[in-house]
Amino acid sequence: MKKAFKILIAAPLLVGGAAFADSALTVKKSGRAPEASLKVKSSLVPTFEVYQKKVVKGKTEVFKVKNIPALDIGEEREVQASDIGPLRLPASREVAVKPTRIKDSPALYIPQVPVYNAVVEPSKNLTSADAFKKIPDVKMLSPITEPATHEPKVELVKIDEMQPNDYKLLQAMIFLEMQKNYELAMGLFAELMEDPEHRIQALYNYALTAKGMGLNSEFRQYMLQVAQEAKNKDWQQKATEALVQHINVLETSDIALIDPLVIKYDLDITKNDDYQITRAKYYSEKGQLGLMEDALVFISDKSPRYPEALLLTGLFNYRQGKVDDAAIALERLMDATEGNKTLQLRSVGALTLARIQFQKSDYKAAFQSYLKVDKSNPLWLQAMVESAWTQILGEDYEGAAGNMFSLHTDFFKNAFSPESYVVRTVGYLNLCQYGDGAQVLNEMTKKYAPWKKKLDEYQAKNSSNMNYYDTVKSWIKNSDMKEVDGLPRSFIVELARHPAYMSVQKQINNYEDEVVRFNKVALNLIKMERDLIAKQNAANKDLMEAKKSLKGDAPSEAVVARIQKSEQKLLSYRIQTHIAKKARVSIKNLRTVGLARIDKEKNVLRAQASQALQVRFKDMAANLNRVLDQNEVLQYELYSGAGEHIRYQMAGGDINEKERPELKVQKEKSLNWKFKGEIWEDEVGHYRSSLKNVCAQENSVAGLGQ
Repeated sequence: MKKAFKILIAAPLLVGGAAFADSALTVKKSGRAPEASLKVKSSLVPTFEVYQKKVVKGKTEVFKVKNIPALDIGEEREVQASDIGPLRLPASREVAVKPTRIKDSPALYIPQVPVYNAVVEPSKNLTSADAFKKIPDVKMLSPITEPATHEPKVELVKIDEMQPNDYKLLQAMIFLEMQKNYELAMGLFAELMEDPEHRIQALYNYALTAKGMGLNSEFRQYMLQVAQEAKNKDWQQKATEALVQHINVLETSDIALIDPLVIKYDLDITKNDDYQITRAKYYSEKGQLGLMEDALVFISDKSPRYPEALLLTGLFNYRQGKVDDAAIALERLMDATEGNKTLQLRSVGALTLARIQFQKSDYKAAFQSYLKVDKSNPLWLQAMVESAWTQILGEDYEGAAGNMFSLHTDFFKNAFSPESYVVRTVGYLNLCQYGDGAQVLNEMTKKYAPWKKKLDEYQAKNSSNMNYYDTVKSWIKNSDMKEVDGLPRSFIVELARHPAYMSVQKQINNYEDEVVRFNKVALNLIKMERDLIAKQNAANKDLMEAKKSLKGDAPSEAVVARIQKSEQKLLSYRIQTHIAKKARVSIKNLRTVGLARIDKEKNVLRAQASQALQVRFKDMAANLNRVLDQNEVLQYELYSGAGEHIRYQMAGGDINEKERPELKVQKEKSLNWKFKGEIWEDEVGHYRSSLKNVCAQENSVAGLGQ
């Protein structure tokens, strides 16, 4: 009993600790078979497992009883009531009452209460009179008037029912925003442009549809039209927001129209870096440097457009006369683009920084900046020539001669760089290597003297600047030609590599790509019609087969559902086919107008490109003439210096052994040459001449070639 009592007491404690985590708790009970155990359920009712011993093949085994038989306690006894007879009450009896004797009452007890002599302390002051004065007065609430009630006036208002064009607009918006089916959407918007009520909305959505199809000039044309024509301020604001969002497909000059609208509607453009860069470029071209600075200040160093902002900041500071600030901005540009050294922006920034450092006579820093111009950039050849002049002015004549020699090898046989021969000659002249200098001049005269006549003849025959564009165009179609319209191939290559022409030609190429996309719209609609007709025939066939499966007056639900689905598909394909046919017709007119506009804009761009080529042609021709004119001066310096040098040696003079600073790259990248050997592309700009300075005295003519 003692052990059992302990178990019953412990069970609730165990239940309270863990019964809610487990469905039943098993507690080992001492005194029973090893297999016996106690389970306490969540209801706190203990349950014992029952085991039974059986003799199997002479062995006694213990089995757990899973199904306990019901206890047979017999049947419940039945109680039956008997009939009610007459009521038999006991006979009455008389009670004898005895008189009660009253005893004398006890004496009254009066308790003795001691006198209260306790001393009471005086009362404490819990507050003061001033405290009551500090209690703010609570103003009485204003009386609340009873609300005035009025009888509701219910008026019938006419509901504007949707018209056919409203349904057409809804259908076009579904194609545009949900299905991205730009061809069908464009066809419907083209029809709605003829409706005055839906014209502005149709123009706006047509422009967005064109943007989705890559027709950027169509987007620009019609979205600007909405911004100018819309009398509704909401649509004008929406058009302005769309123009700001897609500023990268617009032209820089469009800022003149968009910026006033941005100010009018107080649009937040502080986080739109693309728009700020475009603003900065526009105001830079217009000379409004204050607005240019306002645009650049919003671009953070985390922005992808930050390198471009640094370049514009450098130009802004330079135009303000802040040369040191401009150099700092460009140096930060070099650090920001260190991970992408082939970036066009980096090469432009490096060349600009080098020229600023050259201007400040910091030749060592300028030389290193020139080397950062990427070799694949059109400005690289010019940068190499300018870096050689930097070495000349830094008295590193061996480096200047070595780098210019690398430009005169077969690797650059198609390059146009007459000035490089002048730099190389000046380098030999300062080293007193007069024989090598004279040989370089002979090479230059042999190569470029015939070009002077060809350039003069070309300019005389081609007075129109469009001829220059046609010449470059002819060469691009067949770049293997060594001469086009009398001009050498290398001259045309250098002419067409200039950024002033390439930027305009890039826009022309974009227009050409857009024409291809516009023509593809009609082809896509024709293909769509064919596909829809095929789907329509398939849906019609499926509908006929479904109707054949109808049997009796009560068809199955599956057959009815199949018929309904086939009918819906058939109706949908018929509607889409109808829209595709109408879209092909309606887009045809817009396509004609759009292609005419694109051709007109391409003609304007061709005129700009032709003008850029003509200006570049004149600069290159003037540079060639200047170099050839300096030939005689250099020859005189060479022969005069050679004579003095021979007389000095005959007199027994010594060679000047003065050490001079060298502007060169790291020692492991610097290469000496001895007129023979291979030239590697990644080593160009790192060569140095192995010829030594044999001059008797300092007689530098470094600035002769400039």
